[in-house]
Amino acid sequence: MTSKQGKILVISDIHGNAEGLKAVLKSESDYDFLVFLGDSVLSGPQPKETAEILLDVQPDINIMGNHDEILLDHVLIDKWPEDWRAYNRWAFKQIPSEIIETTKTYSFSGKYEIGGVNFFLHHGQLNRSIPAAIPYADASSFEAIDPGNDSELVLFGHNHIQFTHELNGKTYINPGSVGQPRCGRTHACYAVFEDGKYIPRQVSYDQRPWISALDKIDELKQYPKFVSWLKEGFLSGYGIGKREPWTRFHAEGYF
Repeated sequence: MTSKQGKILVISDIHGNAEGLKAVLKSESDYDFLVFLGDSVLSGPQPKETAEILLDVQPDINIMGNHDEILLDHVLIDKWPEDWRAYNRWAFKQIPSEIIETTKTYSFSGKYEIGGVNFFLHHGQLNRSIPAAIPYADASSFEAIDPGNDSELVLFGHNHIQFTHELNGKTYINPGSVGQPRCGRTHACYAVFEDGKYIPRQVSYDQRPWISALDKIDELKQYPKFVSWLKEGFLSGYGIGKREPWTRFHAEGYF
């Protein structure tokens, strides 16, 4: 990548929430470089709108997330619960072919240089046998993200919690989730690097268009409990349920 200096905006885990993405881009409209750590249009009620925004801004680096892999291989949801399959099958039909082609070009984990800063980038998904790289995880979880890497800055997403972790001379940074919070807060989370300095940020936004889009999905009318669960999780900021460790992270001030 270019060695030009500039403001770097880092986003991850949009999950089909165009409102959150628009809020971040409006708040940081003066960025010079855009890094996306994966999980773009699935699973959320605004896949088409999210895709159109990403096609317009064209991030400098796109990292392949596990939900991006699903976008390219629908078989990956075959064993999911029927309500989740219905949600994603609806989304598949909304997504323009251009975002499919763009997703095929997404990169996998590796070393990158952008804005004069060297990074190791990873979506953050690990083998199921390895505990997730979240606060208080063992060193082995973080080491599994970037084995053999000598870059001092390691960026990753996937776990939807904004935090940093220092280990063996490296700083592991998760910018949090733009579109699907888990720590009991409803902000869109992201990161900025200015003059090489990391700055964690959050922005609030109007939730109503996101919820309205969910209510309009005819394919989910037969799953009212599922829709209610999705709404409750999103509006409470506990996207996958109000439980540990997310309630503890909320109490400790994480986003």
